Amino acid sequence: MPSMTNLHLGGILVGDVSTPAQDLERSARKAARQGVDHLVMQFYMKGGCRMTTDAGSSVAQGRAAIVYDLSQPLTVHSDQAAETVNVLVPRAFLAEEGLPLEQYHGAVLDYAADPIGQILFSCLREIIGCSDRLSPHHLPGLNVTAGRLFGTFLRGATLRKTDASMRKRIEIRKFIQDNIGLHELDAALVQQRFGLSRATLYRDFVEDGGVGNYIRECRLAAARRLLARPAAKGGRPRVSSVAYATGFSDEKTFSRAFKARYSLLPRDVRAGEVSLPAADGDRPDVLMCWIKDLTGEASAGAMGRA
Repeated sequence: MPSMTNLHLGGILVGDVSTPAQDLERSARKAARQGVDHLVMQFYMKGGCRMTTDAGSSVAQGRAAIVYDLSQPLTVHSDQAAETVNVLVPRAFLAEEGLPLEQYHGAVLDYAADPIGQILFSCLREIIGCSDRLSPHHLPGLNVTAGRLFGTFLRGATLRKTDASMRKRIEIRKFIQDNIGLHELDAALVQQRFGLSRATLYRDFVEDGGVGNYIRECRLAAARRLLARPAAKGGRPRVSSVAYATGFSDEKTFSRAFKARYSLLPRDVRAGEVSLPAADGDRPDVLMCWIKDLTGEASAGAMGRA
């Protein structure tokens, strides 16, 4: 079922959204009729989409963010459920940044590899997480902070829709995340799958501590999610089953790696009691719901949950 939590900061809207697969079309006529002149950035935590604009198509998957200019037409297709963190900023707020905002329509940005992108994403999640404890006098400062970070990220980020090497980085990371259960998943397999040299592959994963470290982090994150799921009718999974399901060769190796990463043994993780990080990689017309909130039904400074 689709779900949405949003917070109106007084000009800028932030929220998290969980949606099923969907198709969305925003025609030039609809954009002109609504007169909504804002930019939206969606940070994908799960799933992805293909967005088509007059300039072509772009794909956002894994730890990627995609930009929508709501004054321009677009179509969006997603064939899987998605979880995103979103921020919607009026164009007027960004005007003083001197950015060519219309050129960002459909841009896919690697927020996980960009320090400002990481800061913006983390800031938005913290704002949403603290929304029930915020007072109206907090909102103006948060509004400015979110908007300035948004503009700074746009200014410094590489537009991945025009950068083939960056698109390849997303494909490689998605391949790893989708295949963590393969015991044979390693740097050599990734090289073979994508036709890369050893030097190129390792250069792409310098910021992640190397490709081996990235694979291990993905395995451990997936294992922790499995262990912490609320117990089903058949009970929680065995530690050995989780180890093999996430690509570890044996339970001992898995337990040692898990303890080193999380400072507790896998058997000490209690189902439903551990607060997990978002998955790497973890709408009736939700976008229109956001626009509706912004343009009439949410007063400046009002906080709401949907």
